[in-house]
Amino acid sequence: MKKTLFYFTLFYGMVLSAQTPIFNSGMTITGEGSISSPVSEGVDKIIDGNTNTKFLDFNFSDGMGFTVNLGGASSTATSIEITTSNDVPNRDAQNYEVLGSNDGTSFTSIVSGTIPCVATRFFARTFTFANTVSYGYYRIIFTTQCGSDNSLQFAEVQLFENALGITENKLLEQNINVLPNPNKGSFYLKYNGNSKLNQAILIDVTGKKIQSIDLKQFNNQQKFEISNIVSGIYFLNIITPKAVVTKKIIIQ
Repeated sequence: MKKTLFYFTLFYGMVLSAQTPIFNSGMTITGEGSISSPVSEGVDKIIDGNTNTKFLDFNFSDGMGFTVNLGGASSTATSIEITTSNDVPNRDAQNYEVLGSNDGTSFTSIVSGTIPCVATRFFARTFTFANTVSYGYYRIIFTTQCGSDNSLQFAEVQLFENALGITENKLLEQNINVLPNPNKGSFYLKYNGNSKLNQAILIDVTGKKIQSIDLKQFNNQQKFEISNIVSGIYFLNIITPKAVVTKKIIIQ
């Protein structure tokens, strides 16, 4: 068991060192075009970090798009990941366009591309592209679908940027601490660096989200109180405008 957890942690760290996600569930997302969605399958589900939820638009005749406000931060997107949802493949998108803006009004096209249609559900595919400009707003537009039933769906859509350099990322990691650790479900996240913190997400070893806290008003420390939590190993993902730092937490 110890060996399995070691490899999981090592793999997780390797993934984060390659690229970091730009969107998180605490950001403001707005739909573009005429959208008709069930109450529980709205546009916010596109970036909620949960592939078991989905966005569904029954009115795709005018295309579909969404805009994400990074909340004062800026990021340089270099890839997009699109995850198919649970329903029929006819509703999958067949193309995409990524646009960026720094005022939320005037947008510049960064890249457009095609998405091969597949039957596999909950299938994540990543498309890389060249971009050196940092933006505070991103808009993603879809204009064609795999079928003709006038509906569009996604489990998740995420943009990624290249991670910080090793030295800069290491310094950020050293400035973030979880105390006490081990603990019984009550602990503090402490940080004495200069970068802004956006959000903290606690997950278990399977990747299931246990709790998330908005850190935009963070001031030196934030207390976590996790009730009815099973003892074991957990991971706290601290999301900043430029990186994701992961801390292993032991709950006794």
